Amino acid sequence: MSLFCKLCADALVETCYLASVSEIGSTLRATETGFYVRVNGFDHKLLELAKEVLSVVFSFKGRNGQTDLPPTIKSGRFEACLEVQLRQYRNAGLDASSFSSSLRLMCLRPAVKSSFAKLRALEGITVPVFVEVMNALLGRLSVEALYHGNVTKEDAANAAAIIMDSLTPRHVGLPRKKLPSKLVVKARHSPDASALTVPTIDPKDSNTAVEVYFQFAKDDNSEEALRQRVLTDVLEALLDEPLYDQVRTKEQVRAVVGVDLHLTETETCSLKTTPLTCFLQFGYEVSCGSRWTFGVLGMSFRVVTSCKSAEETSSRIDEFLASFRSYLESMEEDDFLAQLVSLAQNKLEAFDSLEDECGSYWSEIVEGRYDWEAYRKEVLCLRQIRKDDVLDVYDEWLNPVCGKGRKKRRRMICVHVIGSGEGEASSGRPDFGVDKVGDRIDDVVAEFHNSAKETWGKIVHK
Repeated sequence: MSLFCKLCADALVETCYLASVSEIGSTLRATETGFYVRVNGFDHKLLELAKEVLSVVFSFKGRNGQTDLPPTIKSGRFEACLEVQLRQYRNAGLDASSFSSSLRLMCLRPAVKSSFAKLRALEGITVPVFVEVMNALLGRLSVEALYHGNVTKEDAANAAAIIMDSLTPRHVGLPRKKLPSKLVVKARHSPDASALTVPTIDPKDSNTAVEVYFQFAKDDNSEEALRQRVLTDVLEALLDEPLYDQVRTKEQVRAVVGVDLHLTETETCSLKTTPLTCFLQFGYEVSCGSRWTFGVLGMSFRVVTSCKSAEETSSRIDEFLASFRSYLESMEEDDFLAQLVSLAQNKLEAFDSLEDECGSYWSEIVEGRYDWEAYRKEVLCLRQIRKDDVLDVYDEWLNPVCGKGRKKRRRMICVHVIGSGEGEASSGRPDFGVDKVGDRIDDVVAEFHNSAKETWGKIVHK
């Protein structure tokens, strides 16, 4: 599908260049379960461009028994686009930080394939095979569309007619009940995390990336799910700055003071005003954020370091979560309410552009939630949130210790992408071999899927 989108975009280069002169743009992009076409701009010719794009896209349809590319694709362009696509797959995941997130998604979503698997699938592909596959896929296409902006109902009807005319004749759509299920793996409920340890794809990358993901609950758009979604956002707002301050800034100051520069306490205070020096000495990248993975709520903590081991970094995240419990409990009520007000203002903030507004609505369609007033509902729910509510879910979802000091059972996945730098950062790096690293990483993910006993099931939004 990615190669198909590249071929269509390549065939439309001249048309789209001329359209861009009139401030009209278009995008073709593959997704996990298909592809999307987007046209945007401020000209009355917008739907004319949509016709041109769809005519190229559906020129691959209805070619039963044919082995050559449609006339919309110029000679030699298949080989050129194939080479570009293969190169992109070979270069994917070279950054340890982004690769850790990709691994997390591959663990959670068995349908998500790695760039290594996609590379193997495309190597040696022939035109007849490609044409046969695309003809079959486009023949059972289901379409969802959004026409957004300064348009009337009649304009929307015209846009729908253009899409239907492009699909016909003899198109048999895919019924909604047969659309692909976006199943998400349920992380094991255990005191110990499900851990994946792999080397960086780039053998010269000295950075080690650790991503710890906590899985919370299913979001089916019920009242309880709405409350859990809001509490997840509140936790993110409360955790983000303290995590950055403790794990990145203060840890770096401690490293510089205690090891590298041997500064006094007086000098430490002045050092806090020059954090760049600390960053160069310690090299941390620290972040956390809520995650909504096709209807499953969670939170991810990511640290990238060039001088600490993956095990030590994971332990440091748990130490932070354990200590944050007392900070949250002692937080003044006014400070807590200020956080809620700030979060509410952020959710109610007007969109910066028509593009942002359209993107928000389109994400509701892609994710199958269709909740056009999600932010407003979340703000109304925020009015009912109390600090005790946050403490309850914090203990249930994130706190690493229970009341008796024992390790807490949590749904947790820990991804270690270990670099090849000198010292602690490379500790525990698997030796997969440069030629076999892709296959071995796919094997590690497959082993995780085999060990996972459950999924969250098909999530139906009410």
